[in-house]
This record gives sequence, C-alpha cells and structure tokens, in this order.
Amino acid sequence: MIAALLFAGGSSACATEQPRAASVNQPREATTVGLIEIPAVGLAARVLEGSNASTLRLAVGHIPGTALPGTSGNVGLAGHRDTFFRSLRRIKVGDDIRLTTSAGTFKYRVISLSVVLPDAIEVLNDTKLPTLTLVTCYPFDFAGTAPQRLIVHAEMVRSSPN
Repeated sequence: MIAALLFAGGSSACATEQPRAASVNQPREATTVGLIEIPAVGLAARVLEGSNASTLRLAVGHIPGTALPGTSGNVGLAGHRDTFFRSLRRIKVGDDIRLTTSAGTFKYRVISLSVVLPDAIEVLNDTKLPTLTLVTCYPFDFAGTAPQRLIVHAEMVRSSPN
C-alpha cells in the first residue's frame, strides 16, 4: 500500500510526474497534520494528510500507512523537490527538525542521508523508536522524472528534564 501511494505515478514526491487516478479513496478536503520546520535550511511548511499529487501541490504530505507524529514508529513525509522540499539540498546530519501537531511539538535530529531508487520502499518500514523519514525526488536539478529519491532519516530527541 505504501509503495503504491509513495512511488507510483501521481503519488510520488516528484513534481514532474503526471497525475494518475488514485487507487484508494482520498478525502475531498485536506486534513492538517501540522507544521514541519527545519531552521538550518530555512524550511517551514504545512503538513497535510496524504501523498497524492493534489496534496503535494499544497503542502508536505504525511504518507498514509506510516506512523503519526509523536508515536512510536516511522513517520513518513513526502514533498516536491522544487517546492516545499527544495531546501533539503542543504540539509546535513545533525540538523534539527521540529514537527508541530495538535498533540505537541516533536523534535527530531537527522542521523543519515541517502539516495535510493524509487522502489526502495523499505525506507518507510515501521520502527520501534519514534523516527521521521523525509522523501523527495533526486537529483534536485534533474529535468524530467527524477530517477532517484533523497531520504532524510531522523530520530526523535527526548527532552531533558529541567
């Protein structure tokens, strides 16, 4: 299911792919998940539920079938390389990511960056610990349908007691 939503035609994070009919029913109105902020690269964007083409035109999309922010598991977020996730070209291991939802603000720290083929859906596998995976097409300056995906993997940072 996740593979179909993230890596098939109009559901991927590539801006240049042509939309296709969704294989699952999508809500007519976008549901707000929250706000993602990565201060080191100047990113601040809304996060909406879904990773279909219409959602990704409006915001970063929470990939259905992945964990919700603040829970154990792997939160998957997709965004276009030429809009909301354009600044990911400057992200580095160690950068902080804030994800704010109605349940609170969750801080993650980037632990790895990788480039994979579009069918490498294992990057979205569930995890026991709270993690965050950002997905966008790669390379950033490629004309047409990008042949790869940039994967940003982050782990939740536990707050220390004051």
